[in-house]
Amino acid sequence: MSEVARPARSLRSRLAWAAVGLYVVLVVSGLRMHAEMMGIGPTDLWVFFTLLWGAVIGALILSRYPSHPVGWLFIVVALCFGASMFSSGYALEAIVFNPDTLPGGEVAAWLTFWLELPGVAALALFLPLLFPDGHLPSPRWRPVAWLGAGLLAVATAVTMVTPSVIPEYPNVRNPIGIREWSGAFDMLNALSEAVLIPLVVLCGAALFDRMRRAGPIERLQIRWFAFAVAILVFAFITEEISRVVTAFGPYSAFLAIVALTALPTAAGIAILRYRLYEIDVIINRTVVYVGLTAVLAGLYTAAVALFQRTIVALTGESSDLAVVMTLFVLATVFTPLKNTLQSSADKYIKPIAPPTAQSTAIDDLVRLAELHSRGILTDQEFAAKKKQVLGI
Repeated sequence: MSEVARPARSLRSRLAWAAVGLYVVLVVSGLRMHAEMMGIGPTDLWVFFTLLWGAVIGALILSRYPSHPVGWLFIVVALCFGASMFSSGYALEAIVFNPDTLPGGEVAAWLTFWLELPGVAALALFLPLLFPDGHLPSPRWRPVAWLGAGLLAVATAVTMVTPSVIPEYPNVRNPIGIREWSGAFDMLNALSEAVLIPLVVLCGAALFDRMRRAGPIERLQIRWFAFAVAILVFAFITEEISRVVTAFGPYSAFLAIVALTALPTAAGIAILRYRLYEIDVIINRTVVYVGLTAVLAGLYTAAVALFQRTIVALTGESSDLAVVMTLFVLATVFTPLKNTLQSSADKYIKPIAPPTAQSTAIDDLVRLAELHSRGILTDQEFAAKKKQVLGI
């Protein structure tokens, strides 16, 4: 890696972890404001914890591959929902509960109406399209990706100027909403929702298409994520049905929470068990050394207190000997303790060796020819791979 590329990589990795920290600040601040005004339920806490888990997954991916789209998508999802939580709490505080005490209440209200849309698109459209390698399954899925980007742009632009209000607090309205065009905006919003459901289904189908054509290793990495995406698609369909049949409302909300939990969890399983992105070693070391630090800190505090009391009881005065004796004990137990923690971490974070496919040179050539015919491999790539297989 060049000297120029290394600092850029490190900077992007630090930015990813800074984004995780920003998400925590936004959510804690937003939850505090909402709790003072309306109360916070366990479901809300679970949703934002799940989003934090997704953000950590994204930051771990970006620690090794700082430009990886999947990592940044997980970060974007968390930041969008966290910023929406903060802006809605700020708007209610500034406009409803304590008017004229905080500046920028109308700006916060305006952000509240559309900030979640990029997060929803990243979660429901682009993650299924790009997981796990950050590329589309094949060039034929490009129109679906462009349609998703176009729908996001149109829906966000329309929502920014739609004269909406928060149902529970009608005096919190979109400050730049154009009331004269409300009919046109309602029609565009209805059209966007009608396009969204088939698009979510298509993006889910893209992941299953990728899994169908994947090798044995990649198929293992994808299958749990594909199951989570299937739940997500079903949740969107149930949400649409609940607009007509209100009895489906609770089921829709439950499925949405399950899908939101399942997506980062499935990515975590692929990383920890099937060596996706090859960051299982990073997580292993983190678990070992964080646990080691915590245990040693506890032992140090307890041992200093114990030896100090013993010395005081014997001599009647305190002494630095307690610290020396504690350091000697810790030095003695360090290696066995580290080995114990390492074996425990290896037990739970040990990749399963995926099955290997035995193939002949003819099988490899047939597979390459199929990829070439689909346009996945260029003529030059096909020729180079063919020479590699034949050993020319």
